[in-house]
Amino acid sequence: MSEDNILYYGPISYSPIWVIFGLLALGVAAGIIVLIFYITRKKEIKTINTLKVTAPKVINMNVLRDKYIKLINAAEERYKKRQIKASECHQQLSLLVRLFYYEAMGFHADVMTLSDLRKTNHKALAKLIDEYYPEEFNKLEKGSVADAAERARKIVREQ
Repeated sequence: MSEDNILYYGPISYSPIWVIFGLLALGVAAGIIVLIFYITRKKEIKTINTLKVTAPKVINMNVLRDKYIKLINAAEERYKKRQIKASECHQQLSLLVRLFYYEAMGFHADVMTLSDLRKTNHKALAKLIDEYYPEEFNKLEKGSVADAAERARKIVREQ
């Protein structure tokens, strides 16, 4: 045989789709490595010195007072129209005053119990809520909703 007759075959030719799949597999593997590296790095601990200084939130107290006085009046009107019982009205008044304190001062009175409120510096609020407290709701059925609403309005006006 002569050397001229030897056939030389090049490498087996693959479809270009296999190259794309290979590159995608390498990309996914690199992405997983980067993700693991990112997740396991220690994060910077935020302290008071590293926090951004934000401008204080300015609250227009007159608008807030008007809003809650209207809500108190609405609760009283629902009672007068016999849509709700006196105990329900007292519960609503209690919640409205608590929410007013939250919006006005950021004081989380809306989630505090009466005993928690008594331990705070907000004695007027604690005294008012004490009058509205659910243990007293049976007595409140005979009590005056108008007086309770007026006390709630007074607290809102004075803050």
